[in-house]
Amino acid sequence: MIKSVITSLVIAAAVAAWVLSGQFGEEKAGAAIDNAAPAFGAAITNDPVHVRVRELVTAERTREVVLRGRTEAMRRVAVRAETSGRVVEVLVERGDAVRAGDVLVRIAMEDREAKLAEAIARVRQREIEYAAARQLNERGYRSRNKMAESAAELDKAAAYQAQIELDISHTEVLAPFAGVLDERPAEIGDVLSKGSVVADIVDRDPFLVVGQVSERDVHRIKLGDWGRAELVNGATVEGAVSFISTTADPQTRTFRVELKVPNGDGALRDGLTSKIRIPVDRQSAHVVSSAVLTLNDAGVLGVRTVGDDLIVRFMAVDIIDDNEDGIWLTGLPASVRVITVGQEFVRDGDRVRVTVQNTQ
Repeated sequence: MIKSVITSLVIAAAVAAWVLSGQFGEEKAGAAIDNAAPAFGAAITNDPVHVRVRELVTAERTREVVLRGRTEAMRRVAVRAETSGRVVEVLVERGDAVRAGDVLVRIAMEDREAKLAEAIARVRQREIEYAAARQLNERGYRSRNKMAESAAELDKAAAYQAQIELDISHTEVLAPFAGVLDERPAEIGDVLSKGSVVADIVDRDPFLVVGQVSERDVHRIKLGDWGRAELVNGATVEGAVSFISTTADPQTRTFRVELKVPNGDGALRDGLTSKIRIPVDRQSAHVVSSAVLTLNDAGVLGVRTVGDDLIVRFMAVDIIDDNEDGIWLTGLPASVRVITVGQEFVRDGDRVRVTVQNTQ
């Protein structure tokens, strides 16, 4: 994306230079010859064009894969009722921090206590019946089948008691993990059915920063790679790559990448726009101003250089980064003289006069 934007700017600059040269060539030819555009003078006198060059040497630059993404909670769960009944107590409000096991709401007991008492009494009865059947079997007065039937009735009664006790435990809806209560649809007086949403819990630490990487760059990123994310609010967070999808999105042909970052202070929020930078390798590159970039006749992006023989040569480049230092390029020799002023007025093979400058 950086390369396409810069290419567009270079095309616009070249068109503007061509238009201006046509508008002012006739009226102010003398001024142009004497001042800033020796190329016009060269066209009249056949002298070499005078250009300015800057000597560049390579520097080590870390190549980064840059992704657009957003923050995302690592876990977000809709807590649902596991039994039916009327809400009689609400213990938390939206925005409250909760711990694992905290009670969120309570559901009315209704006849559950009576059912439990009945179940306990039935278990006691079945225990007595089973004990009597076993004694009679030992004395030879009852068959093993009858004793087995008594044992089965005891197990059935115990299972019913366990079922009632579990249902009673579900009248308290608990937080499954520590986090923040984001939503709580349930209110006092609501009649919930099994599966009704009671609350949404968001785990705030750690957090994820999620982006989509192109199929061209996905092979460069590895699990455990360290990256940083610049958030839309100006904050910067760092973390390790915790997930890279193995299947591309069928619409965009991109792969999901997750950066796990700490959020102990709870400052991160779900959905913040982010720019993720993941260093992938180091390489030698040149840093230049975007003004030196140009296009050849085939539309290839590059720069015009001057050798020791004072002959202009076009060299294609690849852009690997764009930051406050300038545009970082690969594809040039370790040491090269790049034309910084006058590249619009020369072509491959032209002989030029040069002035070396020390700054871009």
